[in-house]
Order: sequence, then C-alpha cells, then structure tokens
Amino acid sequence: MRTQSGATAAILAAAAVLVAAVDGATSHVVSGSTSRLPMGLSEVITDLEAEGAGNLATAAFLTSRSVCRSRRAVLFRSLFGVAGDGEEDHQVQDGSTTAFGKRMGGDDDGNNNNNDDEESTGAGVVVANACGRRSVAEVAATVQACGGTVVYAADVTDLDRGEGLFDALAPAVERYLASCADDGEGEMGSLGQAGRKSVLVVVLLEGSDSGKKEMAAARDKFEAAAAVMLSSIVQPEGKRCKALEEVFDRVEYVASTAAIPELLCATNGGAGCTDPATAASAVSSAVTDLERSGAAASCGLAKPVDLAAARRLGDASHGALKFVMSTVERATAAEDDGSASAAQLVPDFGALCDATVKRAMEDFDAQAGSLTKKSAVARRIRHDLLEEIYAELADLYDVQVRELRSATFVAFRKGLSQLRLGPNLPDEMNRVATESVAAFVSQAKKLRAHGRGGVALSWPASDAAASDFRRELKEFSTDRLNKARVEGKFRPAPRKGVSIGLHWLLPKPFGNDYRQDPWNVHAKDNLVFTPPDKITDVSKADVKTGDWRKSVVPNPTGSDMVYLQ
Repeated sequence: MRTQSGATAAILAAAAVLVAAVDGATSHVVSGSTSRLPMGLSEVITDLEAEGAGNLATAAFLTSRSVCRSRRAVLFRSLFGVAGDGEEDHQVQDGSTTAFGKRMGGDDDGNNNNNDDEESTGAGVVVANACGRRSVAEVAATVQACGGTVVYAADVTDLDRGEGLFDALAPAVERYLASCADDGEGEMGSLGQAGRKSVLVVVLLEGSDSGKKEMAAARDKFEAAAAVMLSSIVQPEGKRCKALEEVFDRVEYVASTAAIPELLCATNGGAGCTDPATAASAVSSAVTDLERSGAAASCGLAKPVDLAAARRLGDASHGALKFVMSTVERATAAEDDGSASAAQLVPDFGALCDATVKRAMEDFDAQAGSLTKKSAVARRIRHDLLEEIYAELADLYDVQVRELRSATFVAFRKGLSQLRLGPNLPDEMNRVATESVAAFVSQAKKLRAHGRGGVALSWPASDAAASDFRRELKEFSTDRLNKARVEGKFRPAPRKGVSIGLHWLLPKPFGNDYRQDPWNVHAKDNLVFTPPDKITDVSKADVKTGDWRKSVVPNPTGSDMVYLQ
C-alpha cells in the first residue's frame, strides 16, 4: 500500500537546505490556540497563512501511557524547538495550548514585491497537542485532520511491558484508514486527504547513554507491538495493513534530540507541503465526522449494519454524554449561600458518577438494540462514549478533590484550636495533622469512580494530592508553633538529664561480684581469702577487734587476678 523512504539523516539535510534557501528565514511561533481539537487547528492555519506560510505541515503530538504530565510538558516544547525566547513562545503550554503554529522561514515583513499575485512559499508547521485528558474520538479526529501525520513519543517502560502504547494511537489509525477509503465526491477523503503525505515520527525516549543497539532494540519492540495492534483494529474491506509502513507514507524513528519541525517539512515534500486551503478542508471534514457520530462513519465500511450503527448511535452518544454531565453538574453545583466555593462537595462523588453513567449506558444500549453485537463500529462508538464521559468527568473530579482539601483543612484548624498550650503541644499538633491526612486519603477514595466497560480511568490518583496536603499541614503547624513561641504562649518542656552511675562493681553477667564469690579470685594460683561462712560482709565483732580489713573482699591487681575456669 505504502513505501518507506531512506535514512533520517538525509531528510534532515534536505530540511536544512529547504529552510536555509529562504532569505531572512527565522523559525518562530506565530500563534497558539486553546480551543477544542480539532477545531483549534483552523485558527492556527489562518494565522500562519496571514504570516505568508503557503506550505503547511500539520502533525498531531501523542505520547504513550507512562509519559507523565511534567515530562510531556517538556517534550511538547523541546521537540518542536520552542525555546521560550520568542515573542509568542508563551502561548505554547502543555495543558492549556491545544494547537500552535510555527513559521519555518520567509520574509519577516511578509512582503512579496516582485509579484503581488504570487502565492506565499514560506513553510510552516501546525502542531496539535492531542495528549492529556482528551477523548479517544477527539484524538482520532485530530489525527484525521492532520492528514495522518503523528509525532509519537514512546516511553521505554511501555516498550518493555508492551502495554500502554496504542491507547490513543490505535483508534487514530483506525479512523485515518477509514478516511483514506472515503473517495466519494464530498466525502472527507476526497478533499481532506487528496495528495497528502502522511508520516509517523516515533520518538524513542531512551536514556542519555543509549546507543545504536538500544535504539534498534526499542524499534523492534515497537514494530512488534504495532503488528499486534493492526491485527485487532477495524479496517476497511480489502487488503489489511499488517505493518506501519503500509499505513503511513513514511515511518521514522528518532531520538528526543531530533529537529522535528525540519523533519516534518522535509517529509511532506518541501515545496509540496499541504496548502492552507487543503489543511483547512481536512479540519472541516474531521469536525463534521466527529459531530456526526463520534466514530468513523465511512463508506469504506461497506457493511450496512455498520452504516446504520454510525447513523443511529451518533445522536444517542451525544444524548448520553449530555445527560451524564448535566446530572453530575447539578449535584455538585455550589449552593447560593454567599460562599466563595466553586462547587459543592459530594462525599460519594465516585458512586454518583458510576450510577449516572450506568443509567446513561442502559438507555444507550436500549437504543442500540442488537447493533452492539452485530457491528464492530457500534462497539467502538460505545467504548469511545465511555472514554469521553469519564474524560469530561475528570475535570469535575479535580474540583471535588480541591473542595475536599479545603474542607479537611478547615477541620484541621478547628482541631488545632481545641489543643491546650502545654509542653506537649508539638506532639499534639502532629497527631491532629496525621489524623487529618488519614481522613483526606480515606474520603478521596470515595471521590474516585470505578469505571465501566473495561475503560481505564485517566483520573489522577490521590497520592500526590495527599502528599501536598501533608506538606501544607506541616508548614502551617510549624508557623503556628513559631508564632506561639515568639508571643511567649508556648514554652517547650526542658529536656531530661542523662544520669550515669559509676561503681567499681560490675553486676553479673557483665562481671564478677566479689562480695558473693570471692573464692573465684586467685593470685598466682594461691587462695587469697575464703571466710568460713562464705559471707564477706563485715560483722560487728570484726569491727570491734580491728580486723575488719581482713573481711573486705580482696582487690588484687589486674595482672595477678585470674578467674576459675
């Protein structure tokens, strides 16, 4: 179906020639968007076109499951050359920026004095941040809008386990293959994908000391896992793709230090990059398809049952999502009591979410009927619906955790106010803080939903929140204790002295008590003293006669003293 080209080094060299060939070329961020994907791509495409970028390379940025939020934020800027010294670099922030555009070259003033009718020939890169808490349908539609070009960061942990690699990439590949099969007039494949070159850039996040052998081993692991993934997804009728090279026009494996923007420009053919009109058409087609059903309602899926499922279940999935969100939002809405609280704390928020989702899915299954058993598209729509519902509920979960933290902190301060100012005040404050953290952890477990239908929740665990809360309570306790000490209200208890007893006798078994066993002492193998009654205490008669000194336990020198064996 598709072929793979030469080495990455040759591509990077061609990219360098392409960018250097433009007079006054400077790479800089033009704009960023915070709108929902894939709609946010349209804003960036328009801004780049206004800056004179006539050739655009669009790409979706994805990561594997083990790439944490902080590392993803660093990769989002470093991989695409956002150093932070540009005027618009502040618009590129992971977690808030959904898409941004970077001008790769051209006349900085945007002047084309030679021919006003001549189209702009500058290159630009449009990057969609499809990571984070986004639904599977949204990620798949974003990849479709980018023409199948994906920059994918694979963590070594996921490569070793063979898990967490294709949670979002597999549905995206499925959607992209369906869009490529839509060749009919007016379909999303006719305008959005016509003449476009797709590329998968796999960034292998190995250690800094990784050599060629380690990179090659990581590549083999990824390709083996991809083969398993391709065998399990829904593909259009005809020849099935068994390798990534059959899905994408080019597959490149690079390190995290590679110049991704230059690589994208060269891969898309330099001067043959997608023009802004085609890129905008692809976004429009992806948005239309996303709003239609949330799944690939494709002519490539020629089974009538699949087409019926896409048409019937599109509205049903939107209705189910709307029902869940409206129900949970009403239950957590802040009371109109003049408080500054953003929401109302629901102790059993997790159970509320599970019960609401259960009711919504029962209504969805009732409308679907037997389609979920007969159609793979119907099952995919149902799974994507669950993913999207819990992704939307994750924001409300964060609000509930913050409300629980505020309520627990108020209870903690109330507990401190009931303590007496005594010498044991620090220990009492630590006890109250420990009880407050334990209560927070216990209650936070009830805020987390269990999930349904085998959907893995992307909700953050409460461990990090509990750690921050423990640190906050410790700092607050220290400040209050120092304040009380400065005001003279608290005096720490004096430290207890250490008593040391010194005596010439060592108690058994650490030494020999000569008052009890004086016959066990010999001097030069001669018995020194053994009283008849074998009692070494001085009697009254010995004191009167003056011979009491003979009744004292002898104290021979250390060199003459031996012990009986």
